Amino acid sequence: MHIRFPQNGFYTAWDQETLGERSISKGEYRNAFEIDRDRVIHSTAFRRLQGKTQVYVTGQNDQYRTRLTHSIEVAQIGRSIVNYLNRSTSRMNETFFIDPALVEAICLSHDLGNPPIGHQGESRLNALMDPWEGFEGNAQSLRILTNIIRGESVGMRRGGLTPTRALVDGILKYKVVGKANTPRRAKFLYPDQAAVVGWVHPDFEILSRCQSGDRVRSLECDIMDLADDIAYTTSDLFDGYKQRVLQIKDVQAFITANGAEIDGELADKLVAVLQRKYSMERLVATLIGRWIHGMQLEYDASAPIDSNRYRFRLVFDESLRAELLFFKALNYRLIYQSNYVKEPEAKGVKILEALFCYFRDVVLGNQEPIGDVRLSPGRQQAIDQAPDEAARMRLVCDHVSGMTDRYAIGLWEKLTTL
Repeated sequence: MHIRFPQNGFYTAWDQETLGERSISKGEYRNAFEIDRDRVIHSTAFRRLQGKTQVYVTGQNDQYRTRLTHSIEVAQIGRSIVNYLNRSTSRMNETFFIDPALVEAICLSHDLGNPPIGHQGESRLNALMDPWEGFEGNAQSLRILTNIIRGESVGMRRGGLTPTRALVDGILKYKVVGKANTPRRAKFLYPDQAAVVGWVHPDFEILSRCQSGDRVRSLECDIMDLADDIAYTTSDLFDGYKQRVLQIKDVQAFITANGAEIDGELADKLVAVLQRKYSMERLVATLIGRWIHGMQLEYDASAPIDSNRYRFRLVFDESLRAELLFFKALNYRLIYQSNYVKEPEAKGVKILEALFCYFRDVVLGNQEPIGDVRLSPGRQQAIDQAPDEAARMRLVCDHVSGMTDRYAIGLWEKLTTL
């Protein structure tokens, strides 16, 4: 049986081309982007996000977000943005629209590469991997999608979920290849990912712009990035309230110092939440809906990339962007810098460093394994076949960065008691 898909003229065959040949079963009822989404959801890397820190180290409490729940919330907000844009933009119709499954797949994938212990864990791994081209969460997400999901690359066999070009492009917020090429060595891709970027953007001029640091992003990438900002800003505020990290006097002082960037009614509602006179759930719902309604699409017929993913540009109302930045700054000052967050985070980073150094020394021959704390047979085989030390250390980094918080803490406790 052959099932016909509704035609969506927004995307071309080039947008839907996959990195490697994708085996499609007879009677397949999903489009290419729905397959992307489903493969991400059913991956081990996605499931592991349930045990990785969003802000609060997992185990402190059972109410707050993990990377998994955060990714689900980003996907929901991303899908809502797509629905709003498709219904509010005159150019969009039932045969020409932004694909919600594609945006959902991008949102669900955006944090796959994050290591244990949140952003501080990412920073520490980057420093530890400095001799071997560093570590970066966005680059690691790309590596998982193209090399690891559905079977790790070993020898001539390539792993990865054979993603579409639009999905790969959608997670690439940063396209500078090589840690040394970025300002302050900030956001980068690994050197061996240059070929993937070249597949996403075959045009040499576009590649040069990417490498020089120009912001070359698809529409779906911008939607994901804004959905991510909205999701973590509102959820971190919510969790900080639930954990009683936010104190009313500190919030009022912050509003006094920065209140020009926020609507007075919203400021009053935030204070009322802390006074238990207004619902935090209602405030969060108000913010999300308010910000989504502040978005629109602009069309640029002269876009340098021949794809609707670049001809259409996401525009966000500047006054609402200022509101979003206000809440992001409030979270940073009153939540992320609090002792409740920083003390367990610091302990977790030390554990992550100890594990990395242990596996590094074992792989480089500077230490014998302790007890049965070893790499899996499959990972060890990949390391044995790796062409050089940098490739071996990248596999070590894959192993450590893929751990959940709980697994890392348990493994460290085992190492220190053997």
